[in-house]
Amino acid sequence: MKIIASNVLAALLIVAPACRAQNWEVGGMAGGGFTNSLTVSNAVGSANTGFADGVATGALLGQNLYSRFSGELRYTVDFSDLRISGSGDSATFKGQTHSIHYDILAYARPRGARVRPFALAGGGMRDFRGVGTESPYQALSSFALLTKTSQWMPVVTFGGGIKYAMAARVLLRLEVLDYFSRFPTQVIAPAPGAHLSGWLNNLVPMAGITFVF
Repeated sequence: MKIIASNVLAALLIVAPACRAQNWEVGGMAGGGFTNSLTVSNAVGSANTGFADGVATGALLGQNLYSRFSGELRYTVDFSDLRISGSGDSATFKGQTHSIHYDILAYARPRGARVRPFALAGGGMRDFRGVGTESPYQALSSFALLTKTSQWMPVVTFGGGIKYAMAARVLLRLEVLDYFSRFPTQVIAPAPGAHLSGWLNNLVPMAGITFVF
């Protein structure tokens, strides 16, 4: 996945210089992902399942067309394992979540200010993936199976942060994104007779450096 992220960032760096006639922003971010768990239940009990906390990285390409508004295309990867726990037992399975989304940013201060707090909202798609090695036995399989598969889901994004101009064309960014999507029941699949549904709320605080062209 490092190769994928590197290729995306390289593509953004190639595009940006070609668009110098406009005000573009390109860069990379890194941080961590924190996601709520859901309850899966059957006739005999229940367990908690979802995605473990993990590292998140990403790349973005933004266009600053207005003094207090801009738009950004972003690609992020969360390295968050699938998990299930309950009744003193647990199981995990290596996982990743790839997100592609477009956000609108609204700034508290106009373009040119050294410090610019912002709020953002947007949407796109998330690809939830189980990428571990399957085994004949998994703990708590009577509730749900952690599978080696992938599932695309629509996602809504919210968040906010701050941009700080360290130099004329170099920005430090600190932000928190919230990815809101349905639970991927093909990746973490409820067992026959079990019930599992709901929404994922994935908080991703990140920091990074971006360059303005």
